[in-house]
Amino acid sequence: MHINMKYYIVSIGAIFIALGIGMLVGFNLNYDQELSKQQANIISDLDNKFEDLKTTNDNLEKSLSTLTADYDKAVELINKNKDKIIADTLSEKNIGIISTNENNDYSTEISDIITKANGSVAFNIVLNNNVENKEKLQEVSTKLNLELKSSKDLVKYISECLASQEGLSKLQELQSLEVIKVNSISDEFSNCESVILAGGNESKVDDKKFKEVDGILIASLKEQNKSLVGVQQTNAKFSYVDMYSKNKVANIDNVDEGIGQVSLVILLNDKGITGNFGRLETASTLFPEKK
Repeated sequence: MHINMKYYIVSIGAIFIALGIGMLVGFNLNYDQELSKQQANIISDLDNKFEDLKTTNDNLEKSLSTLTADYDKAVELINKNKDKIIADTLSEKNIGIISTNENNDYSTEISDIITKANGSVAFNIVLNNNVENKEKLQEVSTKLNLELKSSKDLVKYISECLASQEGLSKLQELQSLEVIKVNSISDEFSNCESVILAGGNESKVDDKKFKEVDGILIASLKEQNKSLVGVQQTNAKFSYVDMYSKNKVANIDNVDEGIGQVSLVILLNDKGITGNFGRLETASTLFPEKK
């Protein structure tokens, strides 16, 4: 029988194509099996790593819980024994106190801290809210024969009165005009080396108001080479610590707590320490380390 060469070549080609397809299918099946094995190995590896991470996380949580408990115990211990800790730490220190908000005056509590630490309160005054009032400014200017063009001038004048023994009568005049309230003032009021600024507010204080009162006060006291510490209580609705920090004033956000009071005496004793201390997120550490 005569074989058609063309048919023969096509048949041979078909056989090779079939073989090729078979080899390809077999390879793919084998590859899929290898891929499945690799995937299974990866999943198993991930499971193992997840378990390791979970174990590590559980251990960290236990450690954190232990550290938190230790931290709370340490804070509680300091709070309970703060009077013993601060006793005599401010001996021979003459310290002034200025509150910049008559509606949030806790300067008497600050004075008590200084006294318990055997320090002297040079002065304890409150700047009344009307230091920014234009009519009050005009009244003060007229009665004291001064040229006060703005609240900035008045605040600077108050700080200058605090720096001079001759300023006592002027401070008394300012109190009679209800611009300031003098809670206490000693014979050596002008010789204080440090001033505590009692801040924190019940209502929001904008940057402009802070600059025109607290900011001017800070700048003027720094010119007199006074060491400054800004403080506030934990329940302050509007915090001053950011604004103190911007003006490079060391600050404490929990001065009503024992640990905050320990922080205060440390800062008053070591004028080189700067930073934000206390419980707020803005605090760098809980309390300053004495150098």
